[in-house]
Amino acid sequence: MSKLCVFITGTNGVGKSTLARALQEYYGGIKRTEKNVSYCENGVAFAGKYSTKYGGVDTIRCKKGSCTWMLAEVVEEALRYANIVFCEGSNLHTFGLNLTNAMFKADQYLVIPLFTDARTIYERLEARNNGRATGRKFDLIIQKQNCVIRSAKKWASIGVPLLPFDTSKISPNEMVAQIVKKCTDLVRE
Repeated sequence: MSKLCVFITGTNGVGKSTLARALQEYYGGIKRTEKNVSYCENGVAFAGKYSTKYGGVDTIRCKKGSCTWMLAEVVEEALRYANIVFCEGSNLHTFGLNLTNAMFKADQYLVIPLFTDARTIYERLEARNNGRATGRKFDLIIQKQNCVIRSAKKWASIGVPLLPFDTSKISPNEMVAQIVKKCTDLVRE
């Protein structure tokens, strides 16, 4: 059975945490968290901690000035006990050595780029932040979404499978069903 590393990427307000929590629920919920890894009961792990409102890779303590620097160590630790590790967070919006080093700790890989239109992101951020989603921060979020799209193309160019979702057009449960099927297929290879 292959080991699988899955990156869930996207900008603020696109639905990464919502999707991660739906996947955790599908896999039986988080049962324990050790060494920056949250383990579900069914042979699945999530990089980072989920005891806060927003969890995942963004909760991993920074080392040597980069929050993604230790991601390879976290993925390697997770795969000692789990067949699938999900890495979700805003810090995954890019493409580079830190992320490829983490991904290639596994036998199989999958990138799930989440995106949606600017209006939906704006409305979600306003709802989340009591009506304060305007200004420079929103402009940076749109730039980050563009980075997610560019990095997805780079992942595809090196042969990493993609499973993109427009989160304004599909429910978390529908995404979970497609992701679980894709992960099951990849782990069997």
